[in-house]
Amino acid sequence: MNFFKTITAALFVAIAVPASAQVLYKVEGNGLESPSYVFGTHHLAPISVIDQFGAKAPYESVSQVVGEIDMTQDQMALVQAMQPHMMAPADSTLSKVIAPEDFTIISEEFKKWAPMQGMELSMLDMMKPMAVTTMIAATMAQQAMPGFNPTEQLDSWFQLQGKNEGKKIIPLETVEQQATVLFDSTPISYQAEALVELLKDPSKALENTKALTEAYNNQDLDKMLKLSEDEDEHPEFMIALLDKRNADWLTKLPAIFKEGPTFVAVGALHLAGDKGIVEGLRKLGYNVSPVK
Repeated sequence: MNFFKTITAALFVAIAVPASAQVLYKVEGNGLESPSYVFGTHHLAPISVIDQFGAKAPYESVSQVVGEIDMTQDQMALVQAMQPHMMAPADSTLSKVIAPEDFTIISEEFKKWAPMQGMELSMLDMMKPMAVTTMIAATMAQQAMPGFNPTEQLDSWFQLQGKNEGKKIIPLETVEQQATVLFDSTPISYQAEALVELLKDPSKALENTKALTEAYNNQDLDKMLKLSEDEDEHPEFMIALLDKRNADWLTKLPAIFKEGPTFVAVGALHLAGDKGIVEGLRKLGYNVSPVK
């Protein structure tokens, strides 16, 4: 189930906000003529968090919007670009990497978390276990985020709204690069083990999903990072998911900021920790301060 924590974290990511907690930062100094902003998203949060976290005015003040990938492109093109990474080799389909008795058990449980009514696990036999786990994680996260509207996905909203307003849309990576990290960074055998563990006892995953959502609503990046890292048996996945991508993005952001005031909207976990974007920008000489 530890692996599920990481997958759930990939979705991020009336309660009093701790004084030190924040998901919105202003970036100034280091030769910038106008401030830019970095906002941590939860990929299944309702767009109401824009007002809740005070991001509307900063967003309206910029001329560029930066995201992980270009969400303004045709959705079918996005799916087609990801699909090759989601498919398993012929000798490693679900029914071949999961023991028959386990496959029978988890097939029944999968029906409760399938993204579409009537979908059977056997229909996804050619997919990598990670792809199935991601579907289940999204369903669980939607339960924890009851205000989520699939037609108003937060990351997409920033980019689509920005495009309509004439803002420049800049992706930090390609869809293929992101898909490689999500679906190709861990062995299929471990992906299968994690999927079986998840569906044999989904209550643990639900608890973790709710904890991550609560931490996001509290803007508690440190807690989100801790929940994602605790007892993770495959730290190389977190390194690929967060640390390596953060390092790559930090080589690109300075040039982007120089082009004009920018609003960066990426998963909240990318802001957290010593290797996060916030600390990374500070090390590059920027004044990065929380926007209250």
